[in-house]
Amino acid sequence: MACATPAQRITTELVKIGIPEPQARCVGDRLADRLSRDQMKRLATLAQLNKDKVGRMSLNDIARQLNQPGDRQLVSEVLRAGISCAI
Repeated sequence: MACATPAQRITTELVKIGIPEPQARCVGDRLADRLSRDQMKRLATLAQLNKDKVGRMSLNDIARQLNQPGDRQLVSEVLRAGISCAI
């Protein structure tokens, strides 16, 4: 997937952890232009979690996982995109 766009990479990782493809694509499109390269790498760490665990995580759990090094902008953007795409 070396030629994939940032939006496609985000979408693929979200689908891997069980997010339905339409919502994953929506989130990927929204986040691609808003996150730095380092923030995208951190977001990819969620894909390393067990799919069953992610399905049971609350928004607070996800926010805590993303905010471990203290990146409030990443948490804000992910939650904003997630909420927007869920509606």
